[in-house]
Amino acid sequence: MMTGRRLWLTMKLKLVEGEQVVIRTRAHHRALLPALISFLVTVAIMSFLLGYIARADQPEFIEHYHHIGVFVIWAGGLLGLAFGSLKPALSWANRLTYLTSHRLVQKNVIGAAQATVVPLGLLSEVQMKQSRLQSMSDSGDLLLLHGAYGQHQRTRLNNMPDAQHFQTVIAEQLSEYRRNVAAQYANQAPAPGGYGEAHYA
Repeated sequence: MMTGRRLWLTMKLKLVEGEQVVIRTRAHHRALLPALISFLVTVAIMSFLLGYIARADQPEFIEHYHHIGVFVIWAGGLLGLAFGSLKPALSWANRLTYLTSHRLVQKNVIGAAQATVVPLGLLSEVQMKQSRLQSMSDSGDLLLLHGAYGQHQRTRLNNMPDAQHFQTVIAEQLSEYRRNVAAQYANQAPAPGGYGEAHYA
């Protein structure tokens, strides 16, 4: 019987038979730093402008249109907060990264944005790039080299938490996946010295 946790994970990511979720994570919370800075800057600008037009020594023109000025400041500030802080925060919370026994997947929990899928069978190398700021929080970017028939491409997983450990787990899953594929192939191959399947000229 499927456990509650397993069922919940399956609802987030449709699994094939025999596939298991190894890691489920999202970008490190340091990715929210630009949204936080945007929030602080927007609030500071709004506070300054609201305080400025509320001063008693303002010209008569500003006093006459004070209510319009307040409306414009609030409208502009709320738009800035929505697109500079709220939208990035929701995008961060909505985007999940999965490592399963068969593939790496990045997808949205809500919404129809196209998922990024890298099958382990096509994965050839995993590199980690880490800035000085990322090293302070043990996060980093993982570069996946994948493809077939000489056609390779790179997929970047940005700001992964505990990136070095994540890279190690991916390497372990890749090795296990290759062992399983080799074992399946060995079981299907004819025994040494055998004739295998008959062929007719």
